[in-house]
Amino acid sequence: MTSLLGSKRWITAVAATGVLIAMSGCAASGQDDGGAAAPAASATSAASEAATPTPTPTPSASEAPAPSASATPSSAPAPAPAPAPSSSPSSSPAASPSTPAAGGPCTAGQLTGAVADQLGGGAAGSVYRSLVLTNASDRECTVQGFPGVSFVDASGTQIGAAADRDGSAAALVTLAPGASATATLRQVNAQNYGADCELTPSAGLRVYPPGSTDSLVLPQEIPACSAASIVLMTVGTLQPAS
Repeated sequence: MTSLLGSKRWITAVAATGVLIAMSGCAASGQDDGGAAAPAASATSAASEAATPTPTPTPSASEAPAPSASATPSSAPAPAPAPAPSSSPSSSPAASPSTPAAGGPCTAGQLTGAVADQLGGGAAGSVYRSLVLTNASDRECTVQGFPGVSFVDASGTQIGAAADRDGSAAALVTLAPGASATATLRQVNAQNYGADCELTPSAGLRVYPPGSTDSLVLPQEIPACSAASIVLMTVGTLQPAS
């Protein structure tokens, strides 16, 4: 009886020891699951999410951005401007004003002159003389029409009225170097006008070639009228000298 009781106590002790061991194992297993197991599952889930690529949404045709106007490159060089016409003077030499072209109108600088008496040129109260212009240059030049003629004093100041014109315009006269043209010059005696003349001695005649603005002075010392209302001279057209 005592032996049987002892066996039951031993079995009960063994069973109790097994229960304690089982409970201890459950406790240890609970601690492992609560600490290490949960993080492992979390890490596995994170790795799975990282490994799975996120699909990039493809924009629809209506959502595609419109091309910007500024997309055109602005660095393209602008076309070079057309060169401005050069304003530099032509390299060909221009004719000098003091050197007229051959065959052009005679200038005062090209001519010499003289007043010559005409044989039998005297008339009542007046004298007919020849005004002679000679080409003294080395270039051919021309004269046409009436020369301008007036009296001047010793200082070159005009005295009285200029000569009137007598006749109509003549043809062009070409003067080779050394050639001459003549015009008839009628001069009235200044004393014919009395006190109205305002008598003044002249030193010469100022002569303008036809169409010219420069002049030459030919010596002629005769009485003249300073009154502008009295015309003492009349001049004809230039003709080739005979």
